[in-house]
Amino acid sequence: MAEHHLLAVLGEAGEAGMRPTELTRASTLTKSGLTRAVDRLEAEGLIERRACPADGRGQLIALTAKGRRTLRRAAPEFFRSVARHFADHLSGREIEAVTSAFERIATADRA
Repeated sequence: MAEHHLLAVLGEAGEAGMRPTELTRASTLTKSGLTRAVDRLEAEGLIERRACPADGRGQLIALTAKGRRTLRRAAPEFFRSVARHFADHLSGREIEAVTSAFERIATADRA
């Protein structure tokens, strides 16, 4: 699930990709856990590391074409899984409250 989350976060970042520090903040992984996950996803051809144009020493991580296809194919099953584990156990009002809370968190994280 953590690796799918990384793919989803990178999917939202688009072609520009993200710095590893940004990706760590957006995930629940430690720095070393992120490194291992990125290594696995890169070995599978789902993501790529590339030099940051603004800082030659920095790195960006982005989805490859294969990673974007994989994310699109996995999305329906991922959402079914979320529904089975969470949404099916909440009322409509509770789902609205959780959605609102997550939207506030996401907005605050981008500020």
